Amino acid sequence: MSELAQQIVNGLVMGGVYALMALGLTLIFGILDQVNFAHGELYMIGAYAAFYFLDFLGLGYFIAMLMAMAIVAILGLFYEWILFRPIRGLGHLPAIISSLGASIFLWNLSLKLFGSTPRQMRTELSEVTLNLFGISLTVQRLLVICIAMILILLLYFMIKKTRLGKAMRATAQNPEMAALLGVDINRIAELTFLIGGALAGAAGSLIGPIFLIYPAMGLMACLKAFVVVILGGLGNVIGAVFAGLSLGVIESLGAGFISSAYKDFFAFIVLILVLWARPEGILGKTAKKV
Repeated sequence: MSELAQQIVNGLVMGGVYALMALGLTLIFGILDQVNFAHGELYMIGAYAAFYFLDFLGLGYFIAMLMAMAIVAILGLFYEWILFRPIRGLGHLPAIISSLGASIFLWNLSLKLFGSTPRQMRTELSEVTLNLFGISLTVQRLLVICIAMILILLLYFMIKKTRLGKAMRATAQNPEMAALLGVDINRIAELTFLIGGALAGAAGSLIGPIFLIYPAMGLMACLKAFVVVILGGLGNVIGAVFAGLSLGVIESLGAGFISSAYKDFFAFIVLILVLWARPEGILGKTAKKV
């Protein structure tokens, strides 16, 4: 039983990261109806930014994470200005091609700047281990769960309870009508990419001290985030959170009790099964878009 609980907790750590990644993609798709295949590079840059702020500038971990989130949020804003605004309204294919090109460019640029040697971000929190009810967990892993939940709740509150959130929901439901009612669509698009970038930067900063940092780390993370978005229901914030946490737990249980060699395989098996049973996603009908 303790082994089962251990694997579930480990899964929630990765699930929190998947949820943060997927939320950025969900917001962009749900509000702007655009697909961003370069989202994984934001995650990778967030990890490298936190690493350099922490190891080279000697900043504290939390300050390094906030700085990384700010940098990646600004990069997300450049995404909107350069990649997506010129092709808004032209359909999904131009956005897919544009974002794939940006992904390849940033991947190769990071190889040039950072090299191919994996880096390890070291924090004091990674050395402190807690033992609760037979579950062994480092403070760093516990921090991933806690910060991910805080960011998710803040995002949910912003979307549901603020004027900005209402404008975002109005844009998602009917951008033409929202514009006629005075909503600045360009501003909403900028804020959406800012938030998505900040969440990806947070995910990279949180996972950096746990796993190795390398230029290609965003590829699989982006694929998993798309799996989560599809499982939860396209454009569905609650569904993305539920699917992200669930996928993390499923992967952890599969790796712990079957084989760690097939850890990534489980995600796509779950995707196939869910699409076969519910093509609209787990919460595709029971929750509204955004």
